[in-house]
Amino acid sequence: MVTTVKIGSLEVAAVVDHVPPPRDVSKIYPDVPAEAWAPYRSFALNDDGKWQTQYCPFLVRPTFGGAGSIVLVDSGLGPGPHEPDDSEGKLLAELEDLGVPADRVDAVVMTHPHGDHVGWNVSYDENGSPQATFSNARYHLARADWEHSTSPEIAANTPAIGTSVQPLEGLGVLRLVDGEQQIGPGVRTLPANGHTPGHQCVLIESGGQTGVIIGDLFHNVAQVTEHEWCPAFDWNKEMARKSRREVIARAAEGNWTVFAGHLLIGQNIGKIVESGGRYSWRPL
Repeated sequence: MVTTVKIGSLEVAAVVDHVPPPRDVSKIYPDVPAEAWAPYRSFALNDDGKWQTQYCPFLVRPTFGGAGSIVLVDSGLGPGPHEPDDSEGKLLAELEDLGVPADRVDAVVMTHPHGDHVGWNVSYDENGSPQATFSNARYHLARADWEHSTSPEIAANTPAIGTSVQPLEGLGVLRLVDGEQQIGPGVRTLPANGHTPGHQCVLIESGGQTGVIIGDLFHNVAQVTEHEWCPAFDWNKEMARKSRREVIARAAEGNWTVFAGHLLIGQNIGKIVESGGRYSWRPL
């Protein structure tokens, strides 16, 4: 099971925060006919034909003795308790196991501000006052996502915005991103809009190698081949399809290592392979 990969002098580690129960695939992909899943059922769905995901941030850090920043890409669903079993989020404990306590993180990149990607951003003391969980980090969010998600009509119906995103501005740790932005040596954002207005991937480039953390560019391995398939969560489906096609093609052509947080651990780090004009996923 591969959970950590080196990209030149940088190391990227998958850090699972929470694994939710499986869900009816027709609810996640309402526009995809049930029969269309047949070629993918054995590896894209679980044994019961359901969609199983996980909430998996990624930690990027220099290899031993190397220079650079410690960057956390997304922060999972949060501390919980989470339904249906009142389980707790594991992100901070998993980071501790990697030797990276929360105050060692230099930057947090939000690929987008959905609740399963921002849950550990902010903690609250006994008086209910917010504080940055990663106290020495700057938090990076695309400006388009900030403007959209904090609009009154969106924020009022999205609790995670009020608890895990908006407080960052008052805490003085929020940095809004326009287009590509260097986060640290070898780490920069790559706009891939559509899932949300400002959805962004994260490129890791070092030693002639490239990796990409894709956020929610795709939620299921079948979408690597079926670019047109969109989950119900995509804000602008045509824009999401365009971004998916472009990033997948670049990843295949450039032999990028791809980190996909919604695929299950052990399957969520891989390569995209092109054959006969079709793309497929090859886990490491």
